[in-house]
Amino acid sequence: MEAALASIVKSAAGTGAPTNPSSRYYGSPVLTLTLPNGTEVAYLQRRILPQPDVYTSIIEHNVVEGDRLDVLAARYLGDPLLFWMICDVNAATDPEQLTAQTGRTIKIPLASGIPAGARNG
Repeated sequence: MEAALASIVKSAAGTGAPTNPSSRYYGSPVLTLTLPNGTEVAYLQRRILPQPDVYTSIIEHNVVEGDRLDVLAARYLGDPLLFWMICDVNAATDPEQLTAQTGRTIKIPLASGIPAGARNG
């Protein structure tokens, strides 16, 4: 049963599944919690946010009306699913907060590699 639950969690619907190398949850282990009634609940291990300084920033972007993180990630990092790297380097837990204020300057991290610890703490 545990393998079946893990398989379901790993094959999450959508393009951000933990089996996608662009996902911030890529490689995260699937854990199982057994509730008091015996029901097993599979979940991904919690991701600890890395310190922003583990990233090397290459550019600062001034937010303009209509900016979206997925579009910025596609432009600067080559993959819209890497929006989470922009969140991490700016210590943001709410992605929409980064582009909500026109004129705000946000950091864009180096796309050539994801530093050790950035994915799974």
